[in-house]
Amino acid sequence: MSEKEANCSVSSDMLLEAMDAVTDGVVIVDPDSKIVYLNDAYTHILDVKREKALFHRMADIEPDAVILETLRDHKPRLHRFVEVKTRGKKIMVNITPIFKKGNFFGAISVFKDITEVTRVQQELAQVQRLSHSIFNAISTDKQSLPTEFSHIIGEDPAFIRCLKMAEIVAPTEATVLIEGESGVGKEVFVQAIRTLSGKRVQNFISINCSAIPESLIESELFGYAPGAFTGASRSGKAGKFEMANGGTIFLDEIGEMPLFMQAKLLRVLQSGEIQKIGSDRVHKVDVRVIAATNRNLKEMVSAGTFREDLYFRLNTFKIAIPPLRKRPRDILLLADYFLKKFSDKYHKKLSLSTSAAAALQQSSWLGNVRQLESCIEYAVIISRGNIVLLEDLPEDLQQSAVKQRGQFEIRSEVPMVSMDKTQTEDFILPEPISLKDGIRQIEREHMRQALEITKGNKTRAMELLGISRRTFYKKYKLYGFSCKTYTK
Repeated sequence: MSEKEANCSVSSDMLLEAMDAVTDGVVIVDPDSKIVYLNDAYTHILDVKREKALFHRMADIEPDAVILETLRDHKPRLHRFVEVKTRGKKIMVNITPIFKKGNFFGAISVFKDITEVTRVQQELAQVQRLSHSIFNAISTDKQSLPTEFSHIIGEDPAFIRCLKMAEIVAPTEATVLIEGESGVGKEVFVQAIRTLSGKRVQNFISINCSAIPESLIESELFGYAPGAFTGASRSGKAGKFEMANGGTIFLDEIGEMPLFMQAKLLRVLQSGEIQKIGSDRVHKVDVRVIAATNRNLKEMVSAGTFREDLYFRLNTFKIAIPPLRKRPRDILLLADYFLKKFSDKYHKKLSLSTSAAAALQQSSWLGNVRQLESCIEYAVIISRGNIVLLEDLPEDLQQSAVKQRGQFEIRSEVPMVSMDKTQTEDFILPEPISLKDGIRQIEREHMRQALEITKGNKTRAMELLGISRRTFYKKYKLYGFSCKTYTK
């Protein structure tokens, strides 16, 4: 035996041992669907004897196998959720066509057993539903929330207390100040209060104080008389307070209101009187005020940027909504709600993987519920299978999850294996290469095919490959694609 043949034998043995050592199932079929290789994990996961599968046609063993689709159209199937009904197994599969010098030689499937994970997820969902039912049952006493609040998602005790406070103050005429970070859902509380506010449900006016230029805010709130200034309407203009007469006005981002307007607002709250620009007449209005802010008004008072007398007038009844990071039990409840919402919107049927759910619970959610909603919509759009994976979440959440665990979650790579033209019933190994070079060849070929399928569209290619933008560009440069060395 020559030195070259001996090295080839050693490399072949190492490759076989490596593929048998992995916990993911691996199977290779030729263009006629005949199984030419399968590893030990394949036999264990699917509980099948090697001699019952090896050199038999996949089309006969499993007629609905996804790998048969790849044999027909020569296209990869990535992150596909598959139920092997004959074995009662649920697997996550990656299938890649095998080419050598442009010729098609079959396909390779690498799959992970997720049967137990799926069962645990189903049990978790049942527990969550049961917990929700118990919560509703407990809340059937005098302290139960009204049906008007039933659409508001949250079971955290501090959050429930806020809802109880909203229920208590809603039927009154009291001014309400709602504090909370941006994105916690202050508008949801405003609408909840409005639905229980009796006569105040009508003539509801909402205005964002931070969105109106300082020069226009007085005319927006109080209106102006005919001919009050150059360019003014001849008939004058009604302000938001006049339009809300008999109802409720919601002043969002009250902390952004200019100081000169704070004095005028205080007059409305104390006397119920407004005065239009350019008019010497005072008008009475009957308006209930609900204000909201994401700023610390008490600190603003100390800094001289918010009037102390207005602060105390607004602070008649305050509801401080806790940020999402202090409501850990609500994160997955909200995530499940948004997942269903956006799955319906984009015509998908998705569930959260355990790794994705863990990442969501570990995040600090500086953008609160609004950020979570955007995150889930992004994941639904990105997801290519039936399960939202960690890699489907925005990259900053992935990095945060990795930092929390102190290690990266490793996804199974989908190897590419070339078959020799002189293929027989025995599995013919590729030419000997180092394991490191083999992995690089596999990755490079995988990227080349993704870029070919997407016609060079990098964004679509990285979605197809299921890797982050950072990883994609790192390998894109490493394998020379930046130099346009790949061809269609």
